[in-house]
Amino acid sequence: MWDRLLLAMDQYESGQAALTFTAGLAAATGTDVRIIHIRELSRLARVPPLESPFHAQALVDEAVLSLRLAGIGAEGTTCSLPEDQVARRITEESLYWLCDAIVLGTRRLRGISRLSARGVRERILRLSPLPVIAAPTPLDNGIYRCSGFQTPADDARAMWNYSGDEF
Repeated sequence: MWDRLLLAMDQYESGQAALTFTAGLAAATGTDVRIIHIRELSRLARVPPLESPFHAQALVDEAVLSLRLAGIGAEGTTCSLPEDQVARRITEESLYWLCDAIVLGTRRLRGISRLSARGVRERILRLSPLPVIAAPTPLDNGIYRCSGFQTPADDARAMWNYSGDEF
């Protein structure tokens, strides 16, 4: 079916969920994986990136290692680009590596966060001739916890905290 997938991962929980999803997909189909992680640079010169180049490379190295330990061929790269060039670079990387599909993590933002999102997935869909696979959203994406996935322990913790007591 596919020979090579491009995993475009971020530093959030959605990136780890996409890695897990891609590992399962690649193991089931015998597919190699190429990983790209892009440090997004703000258009505003005063706003530093959220992570260092060292941290970004460590994230990619860890992802490559975990895939290789699972018996999946993997390579990875990282780069830094202005946020408006991220989608184009992901598309170019998929063509460079002759990938058959692109896997992205999803954060499923809500409210004002969704309105301010940059729409990388939508831009990749417009730019790329390849299928774009959105990995399932993690239960806790670091921004909000999906209320549909709360466990009884979460409900008990919420009631405990509501009463003003601390754990």
